[in-house]
Amino acid sequence: MDKVFYIFKTTMSAALLVAMAAQSAFAIDIVTRRSDNTQLRGTIIRMDPSEIVLKRTNGEEISISVANLKEVRFDKEPSGINAARINERSGALDTALTRFRKEQSDYTGGDKRLKTDLEFLIARVVGKQALTDPSKVDAANESLKSFRTANKSSFRYLEATLLQASIHALKGETDAGKLLLTEVQASPVKGFQLQAGVDLGRLLLVAGDAAGALQSFEDVIQKSQGDASATGAMSMYNGLLGRAMCLKQQNSVEDSIKTLDEVIKKAPPTETRTLAEAWVRKGDCLRQKNQGKAALMAYLHVDVLYSSEPAQHAEALLRLSQLWGPGGHQDRAVDASTRLAELYPNSQWAKQSGG
Repeated sequence: MDKVFYIFKTTMSAALLVAMAAQSAFAIDIVTRRSDNTQLRGTIIRMDPSEIVLKRTNGEEISISVANLKEVRFDKEPSGINAARINERSGALDTALTRFRKEQSDYTGGDKRLKTDLEFLIARVVGKQALTDPSKVDAANESLKSFRTANKSSFRYLEATLLQASIHALKGETDAGKLLLTEVQASPVKGFQLQAGVDLGRLLLVAGDAAGALQSFEDVIQKSQGDASATGAMSMYNGLLGRAMCLKQQNSVEDSIKTLDEVIKKAPPTETRTLAEAWVRKGDCLRQKNQGKAALMAYLHVDVLYSSEPAQHAEALLRLSQLWGPGGHQDRAVDASTRLAELYPNSQWAKQSGG
């Protein structure tokens, strides 16, 4: 019996070693889908501006649209890169940028994919910083332009193009922004086509073309009808959010609130930016109706639930600093104003509060 057990144990150990060796020889890349937050493991065998194709250990090949990417981690990448990603998602952009740059400087490996992605991640963080810090706008524009020029075949190309278009919007460069959004709309990636339509509507709204903006939003909503994909659904919510902004500008406040409530009720909790802005815009509508207490509660949702979204959080903090005092809580007004000045000192919202 002991001899049989020994043979069994030896055979199983050998099989385990073989399996471990096979696994270690198989590159493990990890792609997380935005739609269902599922991590897919395998080897990336193709990346282009439209999709990533991942081959799993069982030989199955899975295609993921670039519009449905939440995160991409490459085999054997340094752990500090993922720590920086976590910082970026939480809104700690300064820390994320420092970490990404350190990893870029320290990296001695030969994975060109990773080197290219670090360039993009750094440009993306600077782009996000520019949304609340005008002093970063030129740096963000240059970083994104440089990345796009050198990496036209990258799976990050369209995302970088959308972000650069938003930077042009911040600079008031409407025509330059339109040009980039038109490029994305001409791409074969429907999710990004629709997002470009939303961003075009926002750009036109800021430029004072409310009719053109509404048409762009309505076009996105119509094209999203019947699209069961996650990217189609999110385009619908963002299109509705844009429609609500137009309705408010046209003084149709009740209709705007009704539309915003639909977004708040139906958008998935993972879409924090969309939800944060929906609450901010609802607060704006309620202020327009002189319902200060209800508006305060709307902005408070952003402060409590969506502080990882810098642009919306900064705006919400300004409104809270203005509403807490009349509501009998001057100490909370001071706290909101103080945090606004500390967290977003160069933002337009801090300047409005005197920060």
